[in-house]
Amino acid sequence: MATKRKSHNLDETLLRRAKRALGVETETAAIHAALRAVLVGQQALSDLESVRSRRMFRPDFVRDVSRGTLSR
Repeated sequence: MATKRKSHNLDETLLRRAKRALGVETETAAIHAALRAVLVGQQALSDLESVRSRRMFRPDFVRDVSRGTLSR
């Protein structure tokens, strides 16, 4: 893995909560895990879109997931 040293202004509360939610101890691990989670989410949305035409999911379900408005 190639790494690059960066300096960013991060919300400390958000970062602390992310570390706890992701079960990691370092800020770097939290950022890496969060970036991986974004990619997994993007792939999941892509997969949902690809099966939409097969009617495996209701069209409104795919739309809501894409918009982040899926109700629990």
